[in-house]
Formats: sequence, C-alpha cells, structure tokens
Amino acid sequence: MPPAKQPTVARFAPDWPGWTIAITEVLLIFVLFFVLAGGATPDVNEAHYLSKAKHYWIPDWCRGDLFLESADAHLVFYWTVGWLTRFLSLDAVAWLGRCITWLLLAWSWRRLSVAIIPGHLWSLLTAAMFAMLLRCSHLAGEWVIGGVEAKGFAFVFLFLGLEALVRNQWSRVWVLFGVASAFHVLVGGWAVVAAMTVWLLAIDDRPSFLKMLPALALGGGIALAGLLPGVMLTSGVDTATVAQANEIYVHERLAHHLLFHRILAQPITLDFTYLGVAPVTLPYSHLFFLRHLAAIAIGVGLWRFVRPKDGSARLYAFAVGALIIAAIGILIDQATMYHEALSAKLMRYYWFRLSDAIVPLSVAFLSAQAIRELAGSRPIASQWALASCVVLVTINTSDVFLRRMDDPRPAAIIQAQPTDINKEQADRCYQDWLNTCEWISTHTSEDELFLTPRNQQTFKWYAQRAEVVAWKDIPQDASGVLEWKRRIDEVFSSNIGGFDLAAHGEAELQRLSAKYGFRYVIIDRSRSAQPLSFVRVYPERWQGDSCFEVYRLPPQSK
Repeated sequence: MPPAKQPTVARFAPDWPGWTIAITEVLLIFVLFFVLAGGATPDVNEAHYLSKAKHYWIPDWCRGDLFLESADAHLVFYWTVGWLTRFLSLDAVAWLGRCITWLLLAWSWRRLSVAIIPGHLWSLLTAAMFAMLLRCSHLAGEWVIGGVEAKGFAFVFLFLGLEALVRNQWSRVWVLFGVASAFHVLVGGWAVVAAMTVWLLAIDDRPSFLKMLPALALGGGIALAGLLPGVMLTSGVDTATVAQANEIYVHERLAHHLLFHRILAQPITLDFTYLGVAPVTLPYSHLFFLRHLAAIAIGVGLWRFVRPKDGSARLYAFAVGALIIAAIGILIDQATMYHEALSAKLMRYYWFRLSDAIVPLSVAFLSAQAIRELAGSRPIASQWALASCVVLVTINTSDVFLRRMDDPRPAAIIQAQPTDINKEQADRCYQDWLNTCEWISTHTSEDELFLTPRNQQTFKWYAQRAEVVAWKDIPQDASGVLEWKRRIDEVFSSNIGGFDLAAHGEAELQRLSAKYGFRYVIIDRSRSAQPLSFVRVYPERWQGDSCFEVYRLPPQSK
C-alpha cells in the first residue's frame, strides 16, 4: 500500500535554518501588530498611563493635578517603563514602549503557537486570526495589541505561561503568571485561577501540589509587586468610603467594561464612512454579547472536530476556566442588579477580561488545527479553509489600515470627540486643540492649574499642565475616587447640561477658581457660544477663530 500523500498545506516556507525562520516569523508578527495598532500617539490609555508614570518620576511635572497626585497602582510598570519619561518626550516613550511591547508579544505568541502547531509561518496566521477575532468578538471591550500600558506586558507573560502549560511545565506556569500579576494583577490573577482549574481537571497528567508548591510560592511572591499597591488603595479608609468609591467606579465610570447588563444595553455603531457609507448606530442590540457567544459556539464546533489531545487540550481547558470565571461574573451581575452596593463590591474585578482574550485565542488556534486536520483527509477543503482565513485576516487588516488613513487622528482624540460633529469639524477642532495646548505650554507657567473641557483626555499630554479634573483620569484609590466624583459633579454639573464651561457664567467660574486655585479656563466653542467678560488670552484677535478659547480669570479680591 503506497504511503499517504503528505499534506502541502502545513508547509509555507523553504527549508531555512530554524533560527532564521524564528526571527522572520517574530518580525512578521511584529509588523502585523504595528499595522493594526500603530496609530498616532496617544492611544486611548497612553495619555492616562504615561502621564501618571512621568509624574511618578518627576513629581513637579503637572503638580496639583488630582489624578497624577492620587495613589499609584502600577508600580512595576512605572519602574520598568516609566523611568524613560525622565529623558524622553511622552511621544517618544509611547513609540518605544509600543515597539518593545509588540516585539515581546510577537515573540511570546510565536512560542505559544509553535508549541501547539509546529511548522513554518503558522504563528503568523494564528496571530492574524487572533487579532481579527479579538477585534470582532470581544464582550467587554478588552484588548491585547494596542498602546503601551501595564496590561500589554502582562499579556506577554500570560502567553509564555500558556506555552509552559501546553508543554506541561507547571512550575514555569506559576512563575510566569506571577510576573504577569506583577504588571497587572487582574490579568495574571485570573490566569492563575483558570490554570488552577486546568490542574484540577487534569487528574492523570499533573504534578502533585507539593511538587508545585515552591513555584507557587515564588510566583506568589513576585505577584505581590502588583497585589500590594492594589491593596494599599483602600488601606486606612473606612468601609463606607470604600463602598461609595466602588459604586462610583463600577456603576458610573466603568460600567461598560464591568457590568454585564450594561454591556447588553450598550449601543454599537457600524461606521464605514471611509467607504462613503453613513454610520449606523444599533441601540440596545445585544450585539457585543451575541458575537462573543458566536465565537464560543464556533470554538466548540472546531474543538469537536479537532478533538485536541495532550498540550493543546490543556490550553482549551484553560479557556473553559476563563469562561467559568466570566459565567460567574454574569451570575453575580444578574443576582445583584438591584443591590448596587453589593454589585459594586463584587463586580469591580473585571470578570470578563480573561475570556475576552482567551476565546479569540482559542478559536484562532482551533481554526489552524482544523486546517491541518483536514489536510490529511480532504486537502482541497483544507486549502479552501486556509484561503478563507487568509482572506478574512486580510480584510480585517485592510479595514484597520483604511480607517486610519481616513482618520489619522490619535485614538485618544477620537474616543473623546462628540458624536454629533462631522469629519470636517472634527479635524478642525483637533488642530485647534493642538494649537491651543501648544500656546499654553509656551505662554503659561509650568505650575499653572487649568479648568478644561469635559470632552477631552489629552490636555496633560499636549499642554504639559495640571487640570482640576478629567473624566478619563479617575484615580484608583477610594479617597481619590470620591474627590474625583465631587469635582466632576461640581465642574460639569447638570446646570450646564450638554453645554460647555461657559454656561457656568462669570460668577460661578470665579467661585470655582477660588475653590480649586486655577487662573485659566478653556472654553469649547463647538459646544457653547455664550460670551465671557474675562480676558481672552488665546486666540488673539489676529489669530482668527478657534474651537477652543483660553480665558484668564481676574485675581480674587481679598
């Protein structure tokens, strides 16, 4: 009987030396991540993270800013990346940090991919599939490939820990997840819980608990670098203050990430304006949940087809652990919907963070395994499946690229912009915002405090000045959260509605100035045309109109 024909689909590259292939694959994955996440700085969280990191190392920078002077929750990130802000600009640190993160993610992803699917360039396909599925099937808005922040580095060690899990190297699993926890306690902490689920299920193929104990102790000791700063956020604070801070954090500021019933009610906008199609908003569509559920169903179907064994079976058991964590989060959310205090206490731990990443990861690897499984018995079907995957990831990458070409503004600007302005207005306001912040950075003292518009989150990044309060920049400690809430309610009170700070009027602005110590206020003229009698220092008359105006308040009378 002639030997079976070897499937051609499993081989993508010539017979190069192993190290050449490894480096090539890592660089190709890095380029993919660069294309997908390489927009202008700052990304949605970079202004938040890097500003805090810079103030940590240079306390005089933006002194007096509520958020920057609140408790520090990510000390490992500040010590590994933040120190660069002492020598480089925020933009330079962002780009350097991005490149380091993406390169490490590419390297760790390839290691994981090769452990599951040996062969040339499969890691590039699985990385592209993962990125596409994460973008299209997340439930709670989580991401892995993006701007520089603690979470990106935590996922590097999560991938390395998963590789160790696939290879049945349990001691390495606990140590690596401990390092992930040091960078971001929730990413690593939930990974430990899911991995313990795998250990409990793998009765016949696991080391004893006593054998793992030294590695567990070492990983736990490393994780304390991320856990202790989190514990200190509520240290010395009474329980009533902590409970109130939890309610603000969970129910008012971050419900779209934390509360399942709020995720269900979240509208989604289908925006293809770069193709000349008007955007369509689907209110209360449940689409976030339905597409995540569809990804899980596809994963289950692929698992039943592939029937993975050995190492990859442990990976998918880990995915089951992540889904159990998410399911518990859903049950808690539903059971405490009408008990806000209890809900806030229990739902603040990002129950859906791990499943948001692991479901796309699992479907990506199962898809590649299914293609290889088909190659042995149905090579033509395998080639069609491979071609379909390549087309899908190409469409996804092209869509990201074309959107960025159509709107090259930073993600932090796009996220904060009002939804009721057209592209021409948005572009003009962005340029005016840059000009306004540049004028402030060169014409005002470094120790000035500013009252800034609600619809912005990049003032400190561009102007290098402190601000009274910003919606994006919520502190992490309980006392800081309460002060943030008090300032938000006072500065952006219901009295001014959807209008800008000018709606307060001169008397109220002077009262706020006396209370918080700012001398300058920035008025968003795209939101309000109400005149002010204060001295307008920017723009000067010869500079023409601007979406933003800077007013200097008169000295307070004694």
